[in-house]
Amino acid sequence: MIKKLIASTVVLLIIGSSGAVAYANPTTVRVTTPEGTNTEETKTEEQEKPQQESLKLITPSRDMVVTDNNLVLAFTAPEGTTVTIDVYYNTSVANNKQNYVEAYDAIEVNVGALQRGWAEVELKKGLNKIDFTAVYKNGLEDVISRIVEVKDIDEVKKEVEKSIANKSSTEALKSIATTEDK
Repeated sequence: MIKKLIASTVVLLIIGSSGAVAYANPTTVRVTTPEGTNTEETKTEEQEKPQQESLKLITPSRDMVVTDNNLVLAFTAPEGTTVTIDVYYNTSVANNKQNYVEAYDAIEVNVGALQRGWAEVELKKGLNKIDFTAVYKNGLEDVISRIVEVKDIDEVKKEVEKSIANKSSTEALKSIATTEDK
């Protein structure tokens, strides 16, 4: 019995300590040209790997309401992309019309090998607009805008209570679920 236990333990240690080795060879792909001729092309692993093609915002992923003036912005973009972040705040007194004014100088982030970028911004109370402008290595440009509203915690509580007060629990849950999907 002890011999079997020792033998199985040794086998498990050998299997556990051996690492898997993998390597990639170039792949040959047959391509038909528009003229109807067949050619063979060799693709390396880098060419086959799908590359991230555009700027994607992690935070803020959508327009949002926050209670803290400081906000950490996070995004992903291809290596070599320059992302410029412009922050504007609303100076308009009217609720139905916005007049955005630049809050401070633009922040410029160069995306490195990790393909991630971060920046911390200070927002003013009320409506704030954040423009992300990505300039890729090939010269193409993307612009993504987000509206972030900064409110006091008491204001947020009153709005939530007001929106839930006249609804049944089922309607309240449905409204929360639909706002989460946006």
